[in-house]
Amino acid sequence: MKKIIFAVAAAAVALSGTTASAKSSGRKEQERGTQEIPVCSRNLGVIAIVEPDDKWWRQLELGSPEEILRIFVQRSRCFTLVNRGRSLQSRAMERALADSGELQRGSNIGRGQVLAADYFLEPNIVSANRNSGGNSLGGVLGGVGGLFGRGFGAVAGGINVKKREANVTLSVVNARTTVEEALVEGYARKSDLSFGAGGGGFFGGTFAAIGGGGYQNTEIGQVIVLAYLDAYKQMVSQLGGLPEDASLDAPPAE
Repeated sequence: MKKIIFAVAAAAVALSGTTASAKSSGRKEQERGTQEIPVCSRNLGVIAIVEPDDKWWRQLELGSPEEILRIFVQRSRCFTLVNRGRSLQSRAMERALADSGELQRGSNIGRGQVLAADYFLEPNIVSANRNSGGNSLGGVLGGVGGLFGRGFGAVAGGINVKKREANVTLSVVNARTTVEEALVEGYARKSDLSFGAGGGGFFGGTFAAIGGGGYQNTEIGQVIVLAYLDAYKQMVSQLGGLPEDASLDAPPAE
């Protein structure tokens, strides 16, 4: 009987050690994933995320990539993020209530309060035309090797579900002049999931805790996130020379 009790106790200690090790490993993976997001030393301006016309993510049963970029922008502190979606619609409703006299006195909702966006950030994939095979989204641009170079010759389109590869783009447009300040591409594949795969990593911790339109639940979703992270890091590096005040740098308004 004593031998049985000893064996059970030993097994419990071993299991406890394994669980602690797994938690420690998961914490390290989460920290590593968080560190992948660049952090800016200064604010580069006010940015609004706009969706492309082609809602390619619906074909993969994913949410809008806006959710991914919101996380990157907030964690990086590179931009002040303004919401031009449902939040702006809700604000318009509050404004209508104020104009009609329905709000309490002193509510302070009126004209001239909405912060202007300096830049628009649009997430997309290389091409959004599904090929006849159904295993990928888009088609190769510019022949072998693609229009943008690195990684584009490896897949037959912007997103290859079968091979778990993704080629995405981020475009930054000046809100006042419509000048495209940056156009970068990001690439990721299944092998890049080493720090995010499994529980407790980037997708099981930092990213999933904020929410991400289901991207953390599938391999192709995780690959897309990493591709956008690749593009975002390049974008931030390219935009380091932006003016301190975009409104003053633009031509005067009439």
